[in-house]
Amino acid sequence: MQSWKRLALAALLGLALGSPGPAVAQFDNTNILVEEAVNHIYQQRFKQAHALLKQAYDQSPRHPGVHFNLGRLFEMTGNFSEACKEYQMAAVLDPSNVAARRGLARCSVELKRTRGAEQARVLDVAAQEITATRGTSPVPARPVVARPPAAPPPAPVISQGRVAAVSLPRPLPDIDDAPSTPAIDLPAMPPSSQLPAAASLPPMPQAVRERMRDIPYDEEESRAEGLIEKGSYAQAFELLDRLSTNNPDNPRVLFLLGKLFSLKGEMFNGIKYLEEAVKVDERMYHAYYLLAQDYSRVNLLDDAIRNYLVYFGVKPQAGVAVEIARVYERMGRQAEAREFYAKANAMNPGNPNLQAHLTQSENDVANDLYLRANHAFTTNDFAGAATLFEQALSSRGLDGTYRRDAERKVQAAKLRARVQSEEARPAAEGFRQTRATYGTVNLLYPQLADITFKTKFTGPVVAEWRAYVARKFTRYGQDFLVMIKDLTRDEQDMMGKEQADFRLNPNFTNQPVFLLTAPRGAFPPFADKGKFLTFTGRTEWRFYDVINDLGQSMKLPAFEYMSAHP
Repeated sequence: MQSWKRLALAALLGLALGSPGPAVAQFDNTNILVEEAVNHIYQQRFKQAHALLKQAYDQSPRHPGVHFNLGRLFEMTGNFSEACKEYQMAAVLDPSNVAARRGLARCSVELKRTRGAEQARVLDVAAQEITATRGTSPVPARPVVARPPAAPPPAPVISQGRVAAVSLPRPLPDIDDAPSTPAIDLPAMPPSSQLPAAASLPPMPQAVRERMRDIPYDEEESRAEGLIEKGSYAQAFELLDRLSTNNPDNPRVLFLLGKLFSLKGEMFNGIKYLEEAVKVDERMYHAYYLLAQDYSRVNLLDDAIRNYLVYFGVKPQAGVAVEIARVYERMGRQAEAREFYAKANAMNPGNPNLQAHLTQSENDVANDLYLRANHAFTTNDFAGAATLFEQALSSRGLDGTYRRDAERKVQAAKLRARVQSEEARPAAEGFRQTRATYGTVNLLYPQLADITFKTKFTGPVVAEWRAYVARKFTRYGQDFLVMIKDLTRDEQDMMGKEQADFRLNPNFTNQPVFLLTAPRGAFPPFADKGKFLTFTGRTEWRFYDVINDLGQSMKLPAFEYMSAHP
């Protein structure tokens, strides 16, 4: 009788702790293992909890409660990367598990905070090294005063009052009171073929979303928002902490907590709650706006832009467009900044400040295009230079002197681009022809020089080689190229050479030398002395007598030219 009671209790706890899906048996050993692991987690016996959860994982790798509690365990020990994976898997296996989504949001923010702290540490070290090199004493950094985020006109409205220096207890559940560094190194779970791909988080079921969205905006929440607006952060936190304890998945309470900590200047705590709010209710658009401001203040600009664009797509406002443009300017993306200044100007025409920002942005974009065009011109990228000069001229912000210079250079760039295109055309055509007539036999140089090898074939052989043009001469209406083959490793071994050498001695004897023949004028312009060619040629093992630099007659094997490219 006692065992049945224990099994029933384990099943109920398993539902409460991990929300296992219907595919998982309710009365099995997995739920008992999860229950015991949870007790160990509360007592901070992490190794024992990990061992039990690993055993449960081996038995039921698709059990959402196992992955959810693994996420809690990894989060408490500071391994936020593994915690994200486990929380995400729990949400994939049970899309209605809001607690898993909240855990994923918390750990994602912790990972971003860790990256930001590491970047700041690297910059501090670099600054100290520069200071030491210059032999000057370091200049103390100015303290950064946290300012409340500016609200877009007209909503959301965020208080501009003075930030009160109030010491509040950390408003996080027990799981977040763990140290930032791992208390114990726990290995990750091994991959399982039974698990689904967790590349993206599935949407919550419609019933869950509607339940979260329909939470009424009651009197206590309104009173908490009023306290925040007045700067009474301690009283607001006490009220919101109680509301969060009663209903931890209320997106309005999560938003107000995020807003409170953002106004206090504790950006990462504010981001954590705001991320949880949008995970619970993806239509909490004010949270996206406040998230964007917080991310911008901690210099995570890509995340700031992502949240700004979500908010702007739903509630386009001139003030928000200006903020987006300024973030793009900080990222060095002048074209996008100009685009959003233009949108802000269209929403609020006649505003002199917006006109000034738009004019400055247009000037920056035009000057950037002009400088890039000049760089392309000096590096012989004439086609790219012509395009960039035309873009700079089409903008309205280019200075008059620069405009006249661009108008002159764009014509020169187009002319030189046409010359380059004509010069490159034979090489491109040769490449196409060489690909079309690819060598049918991979001849080695000793085989070409061995006349007895011809007996193995009944007709000409087409091969593709790469070689160096050592000499060029014309005889009897034929053009001849004296070539030195770029030996492969096999050829070097057969010929006893350690490396390829492209210096032709006066005897023409110390190299893999051969001839490439063609009717007069048939070789392309790039087939010149001192160049490398990849060519396709036909051989019938014909030899020509060539006079070397010492006046001696040498017999050299020859290819008939078909096509080539540099």
